Amino acid sequence: MASPDDSSLWDRVLLGVVAAVALYALVLVVAGLWLGDAVFDKLGFGPDDGDIAGSQRDYVRLVYGILGAVIVGWMATLGAIAAGPLRRRESWAWWTITSAASAWFVFDTGLSLVLGYVGHALFNVVFALALAVPLAGIKADSRKPRP
Repeated sequence: MASPDDSSLWDRVLLGVVAAVALYALVLVVAGLWLGDAVFDKLGFGPDDGDIAGSQRDYVRLVYGILGAVIVGWMATLGAIAAGPLRRRESWAWWTITSAASAWFVFDTGLSLVLGYVGHALFNVVFALALAVPLAGIKADSRKPRP
């Protein structure tokens, strides 16, 4: 079993992805409408600010804020698991992160496609790959015999 100080490149990559997503989510909480204008509109999902006003605009900001808060919480949980049990190669940790990310991907991407938001589905593919690559590396690394 690896010690907490014995992290691989894949552990660091995964924690980097988790930190980047948490930062993105924090921006959703603080400036969700700006992020919607700067990113979401260009990817073809989210409301056009020209189509919303007043209380609708506040509601969209609330939804972005709640979404960001949930993602920050999810990333805090994934980060804690990745930095401790996963780094020690406890098998439950890999399965927990992988199954949580898989459930998110299937439901979020499926709903996006059903509702016609292909841009959002593609955004999910990028995020899923960012998690899948280090998780695959960690799984392969955990199969190697430790000295």
